[in-house]
Amino acid sequence: MKRELTILLALTALLVGCGELEQEPEPEVDPGDTLAWMEAYQDRYLGDRAWRRTQLEATLWSPDLPYARKRLKSYALSEGGWDLLPELLARSGPVFPEQAVPQELEEALPTVFPTKAPTTREQWLALGKQVFWQMPMRRDNYLEWIATRPELLEETGFERNADGSLRGLVRFKDVRGQMRVGVTCGLCHGGGGVAGRTNTALDLGRARQLFNDSHGIDGSRFASWGPGRVDITDDPADDPLRVPDLWGTRHQSYLNASGIVRVVNPASVAIRFETQYIPGHGLEARPNRVLSWALAMYVLSLEPPTSPAVAPEHPGRAVFEQQCASCHNPERGFSGDLIPSWLLSGGVSAAESPMRGTGMMKVPSLVGIGQGGPFMHDGRHAELRDVLEARHPTGAVLSAEERDDLLSYLQSL
Repeated sequence: MKRELTILLALTALLVGCGELEQEPEPEVDPGDTLAWMEAYQDRYLGDRAWRRTQLEATLWSPDLPYARKRLKSYALSEGGWDLLPELLARSGPVFPEQAVPQELEEALPTVFPTKAPTTREQWLALGKQVFWQMPMRRDNYLEWIATRPELLEETGFERNADGSLRGLVRFKDVRGQMRVGVTCGLCHGGGGVAGRTNTALDLGRARQLFNDSHGIDGSRFASWGPGRVDITDDPADDPLRVPDLWGTRHQSYLNASGIVRVVNPASVAIRFETQYIPGHGLEARPNRVLSWALAMYVLSLEPPTSPAVAPEHPGRAVFEQQCASCHNPERGFSGDLIPSWLLSGGVSAAESPMRGTGMMKVPSLVGIGQGGPFMHDGRHAELRDVLEARHPTGAVLSAEERDDLLSYLQSL
């Protein structure tokens, strides 16, 4: 027996040396070509649990925070964990506030999401677009409540589609078979029906306040949120931040305002969406990963509406390079790394959140910044000119001509 074990170990070493037991080689693809990378790695994400685990661990650079610990103890484990959750049946339907939908009518859920992996880039992006607008990413009692009260929708900034349905809200059946109202990406990031644009009129704080007040609970703490801002830190403090546009996502090195998720590669975005979905559905269900991957591909493909072009010799470019480029690197989509939160005027309590506060804030991409505000992490400035007149970021006093030149250049990004 000892001799047989020795021979087996020798053969194993020989095979490893010959490469026959080595892991499958990484696909050869330009890492800067986001969609080509996702096409090359889709099978890894869809079928290799150990690979997904490695990707998760690489993204969570601050693993001691509760946000990170929850995911590390539950996602892509060798056994158990969130992989054992049932997939939520992938179909949804529109929400018409003036109409009640009977619980038993499957016809109320006409949108069916294919769960077989597409075979072309165009199919992936088309599926991702469908997921963006129509797949429920989470559910909230206060949104279900307000969706049945048409008289409150204009006050709280909810938008409607051309057919009268609420943009960004859908009906679906949860894993218990109950008809629910869910939130899609398009609620916050589909302003005016444009994918990626923040709905700056949406006042989720006011919606929560009205819901609480209607149930005899003081909801005044949510009044400070204001339109276009939301608190997602899952702690007792109110830390509302501006909902970001999504056009610069593929350029970002970090996700979330405090940068708790490092973007190592495009899979970081897909895993972020998947691990948002699961808590958003009460830890009762997980999404089909084809849909998470398609959503990531779509979001990473988004471009802002056309901006005015400027000549290479535009004088604002020189001002930008001198005053702004050290943080907003043009070679990284005018984004950057993390900066200590204390460097930002006004204070950023979200950076110190006990749940996901890293003490840092990410430098956002400026792609599409000319499409409109409000601006800064807390939305304090209504106009881009206000940001410059407030002497962000260096405190340098620019002449009126320099400000005008810089403003013109920024609106072209």
